[in-house]
Amino acid sequence: MNIPLPLLISYNLSIFGLVIIIFILPYMEKKLSTHAANLKDYGKLKNYTHKCISKNHTCGDKIKIYLKINKNIIKKVSYETESCLICSASSSIFANCLKNKNINKILIFSKKFIKLIFNKNFNLTGKWKELNFLLKKKYFNRKSCITVPFNALIKIK
Repeated sequence: MNIPLPLLISYNLSIFGLVIIIFILPYMEKKLSTHAANLKDYGKLKNYTHKCISKNHTCGDKIKIYLKINKNIIKKVSYETESCLICSASSSIFANCLKNKNINKILIFSKKFIKLIFNKNFNLTGKWKELNFLLKKKYFNRKSCITVPFNALIKIK
């Protein structure tokens, strides 16, 4: 049977997606599965002014963040990842929190977050509190996955 390659690839990805939805997501924490299934701001932003790239050398997670910045304010944001579900969820929340924020303040926050992640007294507030579920002890070994979007942003060009 001769199936065109693009059709075969999309078919395989669909099967893979169904396997995740049917067999893996029910066993994951509800918030993680919700964020992994409903990624916000995913894709390449047209007319971006800045691009950030980072790779987690521990597991291979990759992210590209596209920003449209005007007068130091992040007006639009999008991202593309090749990553695990934890990194994908973190990236989705991260992108949502960047909108209409001062880039300099976000850079300071990102550096602080990377330094203090999993500190017992480190509890996020405001829009950032959405990340608190990833800061649980059970994800301690995955902190490099959680910080991938933060590490990308501090490499802004």
